Parts: sequence; C-alpha cells; structure tokens
Amino acid sequence: MTSLRITGSVGIAAKNNVNDVKAVQMALNALNNLLISTPKLTVDGRLGSKPETSKTVSAIKLFQKKQLGMVNPDGKIDVNGNTQRTINTLLANNAASATKTIVLPTTTAYWLKTAAAEIGQKEVAGTAANPRILEYFSAGKFWGTDDSGGKNAWCGCFVAWVMKQHGFEPVTNAFRAKEWVNFGKPISKPVSGAIGIKSRSGGGHVAFVVGQSADGNYLYMLGGNQSNSVQVSRYKKDVWDHFVVPSSYNTDNATLPVYTSSAENAGSEA
Repeated sequence: MTSLRITGSVGIAAKNNVNDVKAVQMALNALNNLLISTPKLTVDGRLGSKPETSKTVSAIKLFQKKQLGMVNPDGKIDVNGNTQRTINTLLANNAASATKTIVLPTTTAYWLKTAAAEIGQKEVAGTAANPRILEYFSAGKFWGTDDSGGKNAWCGCFVAWVMKQHGFEPVTNAFRAKEWVNFGKPISKPVSGAIGIKSRSGGGHVAFVVGQSADGNYLYMLGGNQSNSVQVSRYKKDVWDHFVVPSSYNTDNATLPVYTSSAENAGSEA
C-alpha cells in the first residue's frame, strides 16, 4: 500500500464510509511496525455502534500520539488532514525502502542479519519519534525523546540495540559513537560484521562493515542515522579510524567480500 485515499472522514464523529474505514485499517496495518506491540486490525470496514471504543479508533489515537505528538488525540482522520498526510508520508517511505533489495554477502558475523532487518527505519520529523528508534535510544541509555536533529544522533544507540539482541553488553555511554573503540577487541583490517568507528564534524560515527567495492577503495557500512535512517552507505575506506569485533568472535575465517547490492553515498550522520 503506497497511500491512503479516503472520500470522507474516519473515526470519532466522522462519516465512516465502509470503504474509507477499510482503507484506514489497511494503512494502519501497513504501518504496524510504528505501533509497537499492537495487533493488526481486522479489515472489515466496521467501527461498531460506538466508534470511540473500537480497535480501529484506538489505533488511530495511538498513531496520532506517537507520530503527531498529540497529547489528546481526537481519533479522527479528516480528508487531507494532518493525520492522513502523515500516514501517506510514512507509507511513501515504506514503499521507497521496499523497492531497494538489500542482499548482504555471506558472513559468520550473525549479528549483521539483525542489523539488516532494521533497514528502512527512519526518523520522524518534528517532535514525534519513530518508536523503534526510541528502542535504540533505550539500548544505548540515551535520554532523548526526539529522534531527529543533530543533538539526537543515534548511530551508537543503533549498534547498542543490535549487539544487545545477541547478548553483548554495549560500552559505557554507548550513545557516543567514539566510545565504541572500547568494545570487544580491535582488529587491524575491516572484515564483514566488524564495527567501524570514525570522526566527523562535531563528533563521531559508528556502523557495521558489510563489504567493500571491487577496487577496494570503498567500504559499505550498515548504520543508523545515515541520512536519518538505517541504511547501507558507501564510504571511502580511509575515513574509518578503528574496527572492533566482540572479544569472543574468531576472525580467522572472516572475510571482506565485494558488496554488489543497493547502497547510498555517504551523507548526513547528524
């Protein structure tokens, strides 16, 4: 689903045409990853005799609270209103991510698969936040509540979340990219799955190595807060200062394969 189209309002004190309600239910199901721990809705076009008690209206309110920052969500989607426009922005982001097929080279660094599954997670502009990115914040013990803006760079938190999924303890102050130089053990050359650390204007950046270019001059890095999202980006190899892996990880058979899948050129990291 790439956009929500409705002919009339849906929700509390709304027109609630059957087809419009179905369209809203389908759209919210498509964005279910932003409504953490919420079951998908039954697409039946019904809100019941009391719409305010329906699961669909509850999902609308949750969306408005999490994505629009509404303290008192009204549970109503108006035609071309702020809620519909925000839903369509997020649906478009999902569609854009789905068109890019990311195939990682084979690696023994099993945590890389977990990181790759997060590709497409993206900041929400304004004071609202992507709840998944707030989970990254929690893993990195960062206190922020807004996922956008230079003060809320979250690359270190993303690495912390990924590594915690596999029982690895993040470094102290994991939200600070350069602190990751103290993780695990250093390696002299990058391998697939290694954590790379580099400097940037105003701080640092940290991401996972997935592969290299055919000429060996570039590294492809999977990281958070790369152009405000989780994605694979292409960097000059020599901008990376350090590489580390978990202390228990045996690098004897680790390689740095050529990466041939989709990637963006390195961009913003703040």
